Amino acid sequence: MALWGKGDKRWIVEEREDAKNVNNWHWSEVDASAPSKKFFKDKFVGLSVTGSDGNVRISEVSTCTGEASVNNRKGKVIYFFEWDITLKWTGKTETSNDNLTGKIQFELSEENSADEVDINTSQNKDGKEHTTIHQIVKSQMVPKVREVIEGYIQYLQVEHGKQVILPTKKSGGINAQPVKLKQNEPVSQIKKQMDATIISDKKKAEDVTCKRTDLTLSDTFQCCGEDIFQCFINPVKMNAYFHGSAEVDPRESGKFSLLGGTITGSYLEIQPNTQIVMHWRFKDWPEEMYSSVTLSFKDTGVNTEVSLHQTGVPKYSVDQIRQGWFRYYFNAIKATFGYTSGCL
Repeated sequence: MALWGKGDKRWIVEEREDAKNVNNWHWSEVDASAPSKKFFKDKFVGLSVTGSDGNVRISEVSTCTGEASVNNRKGKVIYFFEWDITLKWTGKTETSNDNLTGKIQFELSEENSADEVDINTSQNKDGKEHTTIHQIVKSQMVPKVREVIEGYIQYLQVEHGKQVILPTKKSGGINAQPVKLKQNEPVSQIKKQMDATIISDKKKAEDVTCKRTDLTLSDTFQCCGEDIFQCFINPVKMNAYFHGSAEVDPRESGKFSLLGGTITGSYLEIQPNTQIVMHWRFKDWPEEMYSSVTLSFKDTGVNTEVSLHQTGVPKYSVDQIRQGWFRYYFNAIKATFGYTSGCL
């Protein structure tokens, strides 16, 4: 037993009279799913805009499926959420007798900022008046919806953060800025942080800055651009050359896990038959360290050239990663599908 005042400061009970989660060191979690659904209903229903040709309002939240949680990890607020939401809009023009209706649909997750959320709109019927109101929805209502989404993220950080960050002797409330885990940062922030990540290496007693570098490769495949492009997003094809060890969600923000979790990450951008950008990590890298991978495809009419540029690779791992791209991806694809051609 440590003497009074001589032990690890993280465990000094005098910081909190009730001795609960001293210095907010332990993991704690709050289920924010039900309050989130109420937030969406309160903020979306009744939201309205007026244009020169008519007015539109959100009449109901038709579907709201998903979950949300807020956690405290060593004094930091970490939030996770995933929602699939459909809103019903109702509008009128000066000449319309009946309400004109349509839908607004979008998916939310902690991986994307409000500006990065893909919001889809539609009208329930064809016709000039429906189209007129639909244009108001796209030009004026969608920005309002993004504002609510941004407000929701702040709501999770602040309101629910108070429940997991307990007050200490030195602080009457939240004593740490809300943050998200690095692997869940919005897409727009990931690339900015690639070259400046401070990592925690379990093999060392203190934090160190890992030296990182870039990797560039290219190869040629005897097939059309679409065929080789599909080899990097199609679950059936990927399981073929990874021998059944590929879990893939082939959409932007979708995650992947290959070779039993040896390679993990998510798709940041998918431009059909042209380019794929991925958030990518190797299992043996320091915890929470990711690189950015850009695959570019050029169909020459005779074959397809694939160029790879990877940023944020630990210097000590460059040779291993280079060999892995050829062994587990490029050469495996050729051997499985017969797209044989010499390496450039």
